[in-house]
Amino acid sequence: MKINGQTEPKTYSLFGLNISNLDYESIVNLTSNSISYGKKIAIGYINPHIARYAQNDSSLKSIINSFTFNHVDGIGMELACKLFIKNEKILRLHWTWTDGALQYIRDCEIKNWKIFLLGSDEETLTKAKKNILKSFPELKLVGSLNGFDGLNEFTVNKINESGTDILWVGIGSLRQEEWIIKNFEKLNCNVIQSVGDLYNDIAGNRLRGPAFLRKLGFEWFFRLLQNPVKYFNRYVLGIPYFFFLILIYKFNGYKNLSSK
Repeated sequence: MKINGQTEPKTYSLFGLNISNLDYESIVNLTSNSISYGKKIAIGYINPHIARYAQNDSSLKSIINSFTFNHVDGIGMELACKLFIKNEKILRLHWTWTDGALQYIRDCEIKNWKIFLLGSDEETLTKAKKNILKSFPELKLVGSLNGFDGLNEFTVNKINESGTDILWVGIGSLRQEEWIIKNFEKLNCNVIQSVGDLYNDIAGNRLRGPAFLRKLGFEWFFRLLQNPVKYFNRYVLGIPYFFFLILIYKFNGYKNLSSK
């Protein structure tokens, strides 16, 4: 596939995981191409949390590598890419996807792309939809299902019946990736994207970090301060482990591989 006549983004192997050189504009162009030409793609993300768990889980690594594209998520992965992937500027979204998502929804509204929301609990999802439609009243939001009433054949059928172009799956990191790949062939939409805990942010259920922290890639610290119990494993234990992983690869003479 090409993006507006250009070759699709390069993909590299880092920590045994496929990482695509994507920024926000690339994701929009990939969406446009997929819808225009009837292609089906799965877009995921790789952050230190995912990279950490994938090192000791071959099935998770296989799932992540089954995505069509994976973009860099988080300052830790960006630093790792700069360290190991030489002679190539690895792109990162201008913000976290939480920020980019609202611009993406605006693009969907302008281009008349249909979108379906899957994930979170019913109350959060209802609040998220209300906020989305308040800001983007012409958006073709063709359906939604929460992520706790059972993800089964009914879920897939409901999504397919909606005729959606784009499916956002936000049922939690690691779980959402497994569900997407398991059901990829059954889904009829063009773009399937994992979005993590996005619906909580859109619903306004948690306080975002200051803009300067988000730009620097340190919003994780703000989250940790707000909820140290929930994020203790991911950040307090996970970040040192991730940098230890970087050191192991560095001293073992790790070399990146370009697949494109």
